[in-house]
Amino acid sequence: MRLLCLVCACHPIYLNIILFCAIITAMTALHHKKQLSVQTTLRLLKIAMFFNFFMMIAPVIVLLYTSKGISLGDFFLIQALFRVSAFLFEIPSGYLSDRFSRRQILILGIIIHCMGYAMLAIAYGFWQIVFGEALLGIASALFSGTLEAYTYDLLKRNHTQHRFLKEFGSVQSYIQAASFISAPVGSYLFVKIGGNAVLWIEALFCIISILLALKMPELTEIKRKKAKNKSDIADALGIAVKTMKKPKLRNFIIFPSLFASFTIVLFWTLQPVMKIAHVPVELFGFFTALNGFSSIVFSKYAHVICKKLGEITTSVLTICSIILSVACVFIALYVPSIIMGITPAVRQLNNLQYNALIHDDISSNERGTVLSTRAMVSTLCGAGMLTSAKFLLDTYGIQTTMLFTLFMTVFLFWSLKNVRKYLEK
Repeated sequence: MRLLCLVCACHPIYLNIILFCAIITAMTALHHKKQLSVQTTLRLLKIAMFFNFFMMIAPVIVLLYTSKGISLGDFFLIQALFRVSAFLFEIPSGYLSDRFSRRQILILGIIIHCMGYAMLAIAYGFWQIVFGEALLGIASALFSGTLEAYTYDLLKRNHTQHRFLKEFGSVQSYIQAASFISAPVGSYLFVKIGGNAVLWIEALFCIISILLALKMPELTEIKRKKAKNKSDIADALGIAVKTMKKPKLRNFIIFPSLFASFTIVLFWTLQPVMKIAHVPVELFGFFTALNGFSSIVFSKYAHVICKKLGEITTSVLTICSIILSVACVFIALYVPSIIMGITPAVRQLNNLQYNALIHDDISSNERGTVLSTRAMVSTLCGAGMLTSAKFLLDTYGIQTTMLFTLFMTVFLFWSLKNVRKYLEK
C-alpha cells in the first residue's frame, strides 16, 4: 500500500486514475464466475483484444521517440530490449496459465499494457522509455501463449478444436482490424494533440478491454498438476526442454520465429523509408493501416490459403515476399512503401499456419507453456535481428542494413528445408 501511495504521489492525475481502475478491475476478476457459451465468449475475447491492441501511436512511434531524445539506432535497440523483457517472462506466464488461470493471466497482461502506455506518456530519454517498453514487453509475454491456449481450449469445450485455425484467425483479424483503424486515427491525432495525449487515450482503451475480459469464463477443466517432488520452476523448464528436444516441434517453432524476426525489422524500417521518400507524416498512418488491413486478410483467410496452396508452397511464397520487400528499400518511393507496408502482415499467415500444426502435438495441460516456449524463441530471434540492425544502422546506414537482411534470408530457406520433411508426410 505504501508503494501504491508513492506511485500516486509521483505521477499525474491521469496515471492515478488508470492505475486505480486497473487495480479495481484486477480484484474484481478474481470473483467473476458467470459461464457463457463458447461463441459468446469468443465474441467477448475478440472485442476485448480489439480495444487492447488499438495502438494509435504505432505509425508515428519513431517520430514520438525522436522527440523524446531517441536516435533511430537507439529506437532499434529499445525494440530489442522490449523483446528481452518479453523473453524473460514467456515461459513463466505460459506455465502460470497452465497451473492456475488462463483468463487471469490475460487480464493481468492487459493491466500491465495499460501501465506501459501510461509510463511512455510521461517518459523522456532512453531509460524511461526502456522502462515503459519493458512493461509492454511483459504484457506481450502474458498474451503470447495464453491468448492462443485460451482460444484452443475454449473450442475444446464443444469439441470444435478442428476449427482452431479459422477461429483464432478470426481473433487475430480483430486485433489487426484495431491496427488498421487506429493507424490513420493515430497519425491525425499525433499532429493535432501530440503523442503523449494519444498514449493516454490508448491507456483508457485498455481499461475498456479489462472490463470486457472480466466477463469471460474461467477454463477450470484445464489446470496442470505438477509432481509432488518437483518444483514449479523445474516443471516449467522440463516442459520447455522436452518441447525443444522433439525435432518436429522444434522445427515448427524455429521457422516461423526466424520469419517473424525479418518482418519486425521490415516493419520498423518502413517509417524511415517513408521519410526518405518524402511521404507526409499525415500519410504514415495510411501505410500502417495498409499493413493492418493486409494482416486482417491474411488472418481471416489463412486457413483458406493453406488449404488451396498447400503448406510448402505457402511457406516458400512468404519467404519470397520478404526478399521483394527488402529490395524495395533501395527504391524508396510511394509504390515500394506500399509493398513494404503489406509484407510484414504476411507474418500473420506464417504464424497461424505453424501454430495450427503445433497444436496437434501438445496436450492441454502443457499448452500454455509450450506456446510460450515458441513465443520465447520468436522473441529471441527478433531481439537478435533488431540488435544487429541497431549496430548496422548506426555504423553503415539503412541500405547496408537491408543488404545484411537480404543475405540472412538464406537461414529461412535452411529452416524451411528442415520443416519440409514433416509437411510432406
